[in-house]
Order: sequence, then structure tokens, then C-alpha cells
Amino acid sequence: MNGLHKFLGGVVASTVLAASAFAQVTTTTNLGELSATPTNFGNTFNQSVNFSDIYTFSIAGNGSVSGYTNDSNTFRAFIDFRDVDITSLILYKGTTVNPSTVMDYDLYVPAANTFTFSGLTAGTYSLAVNGNVSLGAGSGDLAKYSGQISTTAVASPAPEASDVAMTLMGLAGVGFMLRRRKQQA
Repeated sequence: MNGLHKFLGGVVASTVLAASAFAQVTTTTNLGELSATPTNFGNTFNQSVNFSDIYTFSIAGNGSVSGYTNDSNTFRAFIDFRDVDITSLILYKGTTVNPSTVMDYDLYVPAANTFTFSGLTAGTYSLAVNGNVSLGAGSGDLAKYSGQISTTAVASPAPEASDVAMTLMGLAGVGFMLRRRKQQA
């Protein structure tokens, strides 16, 4: 039993050391102004790292931003432990990523994740994709994730027929008053 404890202790210690040995990598990419046409984003890794990829973008009007992420190496994770695990998607207002500008977040991120951030106003935003990459020993392959993001503008509500009728009646009344004053002068 003592040998088993030492073995398990060694496994735990080596796992902690390996996890702490992962480099922290942060990249920032400007996606420009989003539209209804999806914009691609993603990253490719050749080493085991913890990462935070920041994608800045703007939207021209009020609306929603939606998209998906996909870990393209899910099957390989079972063969040689190569995997990308996205642990969170966080939307920030502006280009500065800090706790005071958090708009919304998604902490449950499976291998293929869809996301939607609704009720956004025109402006600049940053999407932080956070996670970690584990590559098998001696693996010459790469691990990657990819995704697409787009925006859907919220249409201005069309005026009601009764509102249009009231506006026309008001304009007709103003016209009648102007004509009457002109005749009296």
C-alpha cells in the first residue's frame, strides 16, 4: 500500500509540475467590423501551453454577436493526448480586457461550442478565448481550434399604421392652419 501511495504521489506531483511548466501565451487579433458574413478566428499550437487569445472587433449597430468554436483535435486526444481545451469565452466592452468591462461569459465550453452575446450596442468589443493545450510526448503534430463569429443587427421597429395615420392627420392640421392664416392676412 505504501508503494501505491508513493506512486500516486509521484503522478500527482509530476502532473502539477507539468501543468505549472506550461507557458502562458496571450495573443491579440483585430477582426475588424463584424457583419452578417461570418469572420474566421482560431489558433494553432505546437507546444503545451495555457492560452488567452483576445479577438477585438466592432459592430456598427445594436444587435447580437454569435458564433462557434471547434476543437479540431478531439479524436486525437484519445490517441496521443493532443488536445485543446477551451475553458471560457468572455466578452468585454472595448479593447481593454479587465474585470470592470466584462459583458458576458460562457464557462461551459465543450469541444464544439456555440455562443451568443445579445443586447449589444454599437461599439468595440473583445472576445477572450481562454484554455490550455496538451501535446503528447514527441508529437510532431499541431493542436488547434477554430471558429467563426458574426453579428445580427436588431432592426428598428416599423411604425404602426395608427402612428402613421396620426402623423398624417397632424400634418394636415398644420397645413390647414397655415392656409387659414395666409387667407386672413
